[in-house]
Amino acid sequence: MVAVQFMAVCLQLSNVCRNDPEHARLTSITPLRLPAMEPFSLTTERLVLDQPVARDVDLIASYCADPVFEGFMTTPWPYERKHAEYFVSSFVPDGWLRGEEWTWAIRERRGQDMLGAIGVRTHSGMVGFWLGAPHRGRSIMPEALAAVVDAVFERSDRAEILWECVVGNTPSLRVAEKVGFRFTGEELGIIPGRDGSLTPSWTGRLGRNDDRTPQPGWPV
Repeated sequence: MVAVQFMAVCLQLSNVCRNDPEHARLTSITPLRLPAMEPFSLTTERLVLDQPVARDVDLIASYCADPVFEGFMTTPWPYERKHAEYFVSSFVPDGWLRGEEWTWAIRERRGQDMLGAIGVRTHSGMVGFWLGAPHRGRSIMPEALAAVVDAVFERSDRAEILWECVVGNTPSLRVAEKVGFRFTGEELGIIPGRDGSLTPSWTGRLGRNDDRTPQPGWPV
């Protein structure tokens, strides 16, 4: 990723977390499920955001085997090719079909290789994203996230979009900061980790009418 809790990337909220009062408090803000719809693509100056396909499986498996994913992501660990196959064949299309999650592959307009992935959980408005190690440091993710933010506000009535990452995931924090999210604190995140527990997280919000320039108050 820039590694953050994906996303798009990955675990559905556990029953334990759904029944937890603190979790209910955190997820009670502006809940909205967007309707099921056909996947759509987004285009920016340098990027195309479209659907991951079978030819992306090997790249996804390679990217997500990066050790940084173990500490900062909710993707399976160790990450194997079968996980990438499931992501492409089931997780992504099912999310669109059920109206639960919009997920895109990130590509450069001049090429076909997948660089990373980005998505938004429609119930919570939570964005998540990751970028393969060879493609980090080129401001790709802020450009992709800005496009997703625009799409969510244009295609829904959502008042704000949420972001969170595990404390210490500074690259993810920088992406959110560049896109204009406001830092809202350090608290237990709303996305469970692999063991179902909630993790200390940095959190942020971006409102529909907020200034999209970097805001003060970020911890690092």
